[in-house]
Amino acid sequence: MPGSSDAAFQDHHPHPRDDRLSAAATAAGAPGRQILTLDDGAEFLLARIGPRGVRPVILGHGVGFAAHAYRGLWQRLARHREVVLLDMRGHGINAHLAGSGPTQLRLAEDWTAVARHVAEDAGMLPDALFHSYSGVLSLHAEYAHGRLYGRRVFMEPPLVPAASMPGAAEATSGRDFLAERTRRRKDRFASPGAFAQIFRDRPEFAQMEPQAPDDLAAALLVPADDGDGFQLACKPAIESGFYSGNTCEDLWSLIDRAGREPGLVAPSLMMAGRRPDGAGDFTAEIAPEIAARAGFDFVRLAGLTHMLPLERPALIAGIATAFFDEPHDPGN
Repeated sequence: MPGSSDAAFQDHHPHPRDDRLSAAATAAGAPGRQILTLDDGAEFLLARIGPRGVRPVILGHGVGFAAHAYRGLWQRLARHREVVLLDMRGHGINAHLAGSGPTQLRLAEDWTAVARHVAEDAGMLPDALFHSYSGVLSLHAEYAHGRLYGRRVFMEPPLVPAASMPGAAEATSGRDFLAERTRRRKDRFASPGAFAQIFRDRPEFAQMEPQAPDDLAAALLVPADDGDGFQLACKPAIESGFYSGNTCEDLWSLIDRAGREPGLVAPSLMMAGRRPDGAGDFTAEIAPEIAARAGFDFVRLAGLTHMLPLERPALIAGIATAFFDEPHDPGN
């Protein structure tokens, strides 16, 4: 049965900071919110949508994004399951918890607290669907606390190869490049439409569904501090720290153990895209390595990029639901 935690849920009542939260969180039909008070006193906001009484699904996002941005995905999942949208500290509806930049350990503890409380509320382990860095955090949480999920789907987690593995130097260099580039990122925009147009104009985002740029703008922007336009909820300096702080060396021992000890971590499915132009990056290339070593299922989806949940949300939802609906371990 699920473990316990010192954190506690309460209904989310209006708070002075609410007028600074993302437009997606207050749009008609958007998920309702709850506060999860964590062991460090932080008021961590969760969004929940869909029917209760069935196994819930936790949905996590990539660095610089927010779970609300994947509207095409969570709306489909919520037809049959309760979906818990999980924004990292410094992102989306939890941008107020950025501080000077959360540590990877702190983020993993957040993931643990959320999983345990959703499990206690539902009376069963939740399933989970994690894009990019949120999937890495779920492994850090299981490394520290044991199994937390019924079943889990990863979408290209950027698990940096261990030093002894092929591609380690290139992956580390790429991570550091992203950290530096992100630090210099523009963070002020005249309007959500101007922000969305950036995604529509760049060829690397051409695979996105037509509505996805607007969903991103609604989820990632807040009114600017000085009232002039809009700014990113996740500040560039905070986002940069997530890239530079992405260390995974210890997780490879957990992955190798998972391959030898079924049930040590949640049964998982790895998803990776096959880039339309044939180009690769380590997030796509490392996924089959993780799956092979851990004994996870694996699927590669042709014509998609790292932004796969924003490109083919119906396909992702269908594959994830089929995997979640397979029989779970007894008692879980």
